[in-house]
Amino acid sequence: MEGNIAFIGGIHGVGKSSICKLICSELNIEYLSASKLIKWGEINSDIKDKKVDNITMTQDLLMVGLSKYLIDKKYYLLDGHYCLLNSKNEISDVPFDTFRKMNLISLNIILGEISEIKMHLELRDGKIYDYNLLEKMQYQELLYARKLSKSFGINLNIGSQNEYSEIIDSVSKSIIFQTNNN
Repeated sequence: MEGNIAFIGGIHGVGKSSICKLICSELNIEYLSASKLIKWGEINSDIKDKKVDNITMTQDLLMVGLSKYLIDKKYYLLDGHYCLLNSKNEISDVPFDTFRKMNLISLNIILGEISEIKMHLELRDGKIYDYNLLEKMQYQELLYARKLSKSFGINLNIGSQNEYSEIIDSVSKSIIFQTNNN
């Protein structure tokens, strides 16, 4: 891929979609959702179920979706996850190769207060979520995001539901850098 995608991750319910839409509006770039590109509703009978039966297959679908959607010389902010829950309800890192293939220009993560995330998810999905699992998942997302950052030599920008100006600045600078070097 060309190198025109900024990635923003975080656990379910942290507010990624809302933040991404605000960032995209401010920077005049396009917002993409990994769930929509994968067509989660078509491969899972319960769209509120966070467990992924075949993580490799979903990431292959993401790559197909991206290849059909992306346009050269246009920039995107992709909302997704660094980690997913597998079919056994275990936290699994999204394959390294997925991130490598996307040729990302910016790595970002949104972190939040677990009690707020839990409450938001339960209201939204009508299900009870395990506080400890959400806490472990957010911690694993951050660890893996840091590992990817180090591997790719791309700074990891950390934001929250209320403070994400660092992410806006970083994505903006990444776009300017890419534009000037292409």
